[in-house]
Amino acid sequence: MMEAREKPVPQTVLPGLVVAVLIAAGATGAVIGARSLPGWLGQLPLSAMLLAVLAGLALAPIASNRPQWTPGLDLARGPILKWAVALIGLRLSLSDLARLGLDALPLVLAAVACGLLVTGLLVRLSGAHWRLSALLAVGTAICGASAIAATAPGLKARREETCYAVACIALIGLTATIVYPPLLHALIADPERIGLVLGAAIHDTAQVTAAASLYEQGWAGVGALDAATVTKLLRNSLMLIVIPGLIWIAQRRTETGDTRVPFPMFIVGFIALCGLRSLGDLLLGVDNEAWNSLIGVISRLSVFAFAMAMAALALTIRYGDLRLLGWRPAAAAVLSAILVFAVVLLVV
Repeated sequence: MMEAREKPVPQTVLPGLVVAVLIAAGATGAVIGARSLPGWLGQLPLSAMLLAVLAGLALAPIASNRPQWTPGLDLARGPILKWAVALIGLRLSLSDLARLGLDALPLVLAAVACGLLVTGLLVRLSGAHWRLSALLAVGTAICGASAIAATAPGLKARREETCYAVACIALIGLTATIVYPPLLHALIADPERIGLVLGAAIHDTAQVTAAASLYEQGWAGVGALDAATVTKLLRNSLMLIVIPGLIWIAQRRTETGDTRVPFPMFIVGFIALCGLRSLGDLLLGVDNEAWNSLIGVISRLSVFAFAMAMAALALTIRYGDLRLLGWRPAAAAVLSAILVFAVVLLVV
């Protein structure tokens, strides 16, 4: 008799999602506990996002041996993150969105142009293949791992090139998430301007919101998260032009794939919720206690979701991927990120 084939084990999001929730809850509890400590200990600039990142990075080697965590972690750093970003829209009216968008536009254009040109040049000078230089350039200029994932099929990038680019850009962005807020606090007094810099200079959407939340929670910099989110979403929207353009240029070298890029619908959700905030303020009044309480609850829920997303992003880092193609392209990407940060500081 033929042996019955083993049925594939169905994947579930529960294990990975529980891990992300536990890390976010532990990080949130630790921040609350730290603030109750006496003296300078209670004044430490801690945030749930910072602790979630550190916990995720520490547990990443364990996560690499737990494939059952992957579906839940993908949910946390994907759809849940997008909903969290959209919910920030309730913090802004449409007039706030327009004002911040105009302020952010010069920074975004400078960051994208510098990120594409400088990263592409430096990575090519490091001896890397043009495909890897393109992946690192779009990851630096637009939106981190998401832009790399959207570009790689069109370039027909090899698996090791994609994995290397994702790991490199994620680690650079996570480092910036921790380093940039205290550095900017020492350089710039205005929280809104700090948010503009964070949104223009940090790679991934989750990392931008985490850095801005770290600044708001650590130094009471109200307005940084709003400005950072608007700036980052403006950068994200440019992927509809930049990524097809890169793939079209690559077609001159070799045959490549589809140049179409799906529109990031969470941007629409963000704008819609800004409209809802404007409508609520108009009908209920900006001082309505119940309306403001609802916005506060949703804002806290969004911050918790960001902590989940940051934990999931850090848990999916694979340090071994950075050994695939040597250290030179990674060093070039680090230098490029520093130069983009410097350019944004000059423009702001």
